[in-house]
Formats: sequence, structure tokens, C-alpha cells
Amino acid sequence: MTSLFEKLDNESPAELQRRSLDSLDWFRNNVRDIRIRQDQALREGEVVTTLELGKMYMYYYDALHKDTLPYFDKFPLVVPIRKYATGFIGLNLHYIAPRYRMILLNEMFEYLNNTNMDESTRFRMTYDLLKSVSRLKYFRPCLKEYLYSQIRSQFSLVPSQYWELVAMLPMQKFTVNANTVYSESRRKFT
Repeated sequence: MTSLFEKLDNESPAELQRRSLDSLDWFRNNVRDIRIRQDQALREGEVVTTLELGKMYMYYYDALHKDTLPYFDKFPLVVPIRKYATGFIGLNLHYIAPRYRMILLNEMFEYLNNTNMDESTRFRMTYDLLKSVSRLKYFRPCLKEYLYSQIRSQFSLVPSQYWELVAMLPMQKFTVNANTVYSESRRKFT
């Protein structure tokens, strides 16, 4: 069986330039052929027990107040920006439509600690930075709080060289139609 990351390598255009929006648009248009379940995606990444700020993770989540929430993502794709004893705050990229994910990620790449795109690479993101940089406005609907007690799987670390590509995969698992979420999210940054 071909792994997710092998599939992504095969589906990426050969001339893919790192963080090129044109090539990411090409990938987004061709990603429909990659069918992957959330369980398979979790197995693909490195399983970790602790989160590092500025890296990207996938996991299963069951919201504490799900009965009163209009919706939530059961399979977040999150970049944690602040940790505390009972949980963390992070950017769940699934809350915005893929085209806005690419715009946000492209702007976030200006705030990497290095350009190696290896295990040492991470975003240098804080809430104050996100609020103060107008080009990062698409973060608003993505900012979510997660409680450790509600996490229902291990964390799967997404390797930095695949951040853009994994962000384009249709792996969100909202409790409502994703287009409903995207429509409401657009109101938060327009």
C-alpha cells in the first residue's frame, strides 16, 4: 500500500517550487484523486505524545460542549500557538476554505524559525502577532481552544515539508457540511 506522503510526492508537480501558490492550486485541483481516511492519515505521521508550538498536528477530537456548539471539527489539523496545563490554543486550518488556507499558510511562512523544512522547522506564531499583521487576517476563524481531556487519539506530527499539501487534503470532519463552516468563517475576516 502506498503511503500518504508517497502519494503526495507523486501527485505534486515535478517543478513544484516551495510555497508556490500556482503549484498549490494545481495540487488542490488534482487532490480529489487522493482518497484517504483520517485513520490512515494518523498512521502516516510520526506519533508524538507532546506538542511543540509552531508545528502541525492531526488528531481526533470530541468537543466538551458539543451539544451547544453549532459545529466542530472532529479531526483537526492544528498549529498550536500557546499551551497551558489543561490544553492549548491553535490554528485549525480546516475552518477556512482551501484557497484561504493557502493564502494564510503562504503568509505564515514569513514567520518560520528557519527555511530548512525539516524536523527543526516551526512557525513563530503568537496571538499578538496574528492580531497585529493584517495579512494574517484569515487566522480569525481558525483560532480554537483544545482540551487535552477531549483528545481521542494520539497526535500525528505532519512533517514540515508536507504542510501545504496536507492542508489541501479534504480530511476535515465537521459535524455539519464544510461549506456551511466556510461561509460563516468568511464573515469573520471580511
